Amino acid sequence: LITRQFAILLNSGLSVEQALSALIDQLDNQDQKTIMMGVKSEVLSGRPLAASMRMFPKVFPAVYCSLIHAGEQSGSLAKVMTKLAEYSDRTRELTSKIMMALLYPIIVSVVAVVMIIALLVFVVPQVVKVFESSKQELPFLTKALIATSNGLRSYGWVLLIIIAIVVFSIFRLLKQHAYKVRFHRKLLEIPVAGKLLVNIDVARFTHTLSLLLASGVPMISALEAGRDTVKNYMMKNAIDNALQAVQGGVPLAVAMGNENAFPPVVIHLIASGEKSGNLDHLLEQAGSHQELELSHRSQLLTGILEPALILFMGGIVLLIVIAIMLPILNMNKMVM
Repeated sequence: LITRQFAILLNSGLSVEQALSALIDQLDNQDQKTIMMGVKSEVLSGRPLAASMRMFPKVFPAVYCSLIHAGEQSGSLAKVMTKLAEYSDRTRELTSKIMMALLYPIIVSVVAVVMIIALLVFVVPQVVKVFESSKQELPFLTKALIATSNGLRSYGWVLLIIIAIVVFSIFRLLKQHAYKVRFHRKLLEIPVAGKLLVNIDVARFTHTLSLLLASGVPMISALEAGRDTVKNYMMKNAIDNALQAVQGGVPLAVAMGNENAFPPVVIHLIASGEKSGNLDHLLEQAGSHQELELSHRSQLLTGILEPALILFMGGIVLLIVIAIMLPILNMNKMVM
């Protein structure tokens, strides 16, 4: 929102200092106001806007600052800021699509786990008291249910500690570059979800590269900034290798094609863009194509996960019900 407002103010003819002052006056969030006041202070001290924003790297990412720098160098800061606002909107929409695709399965999973634990910890022990007083031989399924319930009640805290240790160990291992690359490679091999992750990163990368090149940022700088938008380290390594090849004089399409990490349609579009001199436009097309695939794959993944989770939850509850009902039916037969 701040980027959009900044673009509007610059396009209306205000200077950078005036635009920053106007933004600071209308901001309600104190943290945002403090950051923008810091940027304004750096600008007033003689720094360019991009350099001033680089003083706050947690707020303004490298791509953002590179675009601002390109706009200042070319004298078209207002135009670049408008493009940057549109880019921010597109990035936010992409993130929203991912969150919406994952939100329902996450909620169903959490509810399922909580319900099953509640049944085992609170409901099953109450029913078991009836079976214990009857002194009858219990079916295997009922014995297994009772054992699971007793184990969860007695040693649930141990299980939580083990889970915490495993999670902590995984996070520690993932801080090592080699393990992180290996883990991210495995993520890309997951059916449906792996392709979804590729679509997300390639869409981010191609949109970013397109915007940077269209704004006049040199290819090497654009590739470096685009690489920072990619989250998967396998893809990041592939871009690093392609970047080194481009620095050695290899065309971008050939360098990226050699990595076998990017969809063939993206490589073909880049090759066509390099030949026609319209690379930024075709990169934008490649990004839009990846977003379309992302939308279809997220719908497919959601369509698979929703019934699978519901069936799993229903199956566990059904087993619990059967385990409880079998002894009751046996008691009825004994009475008859």
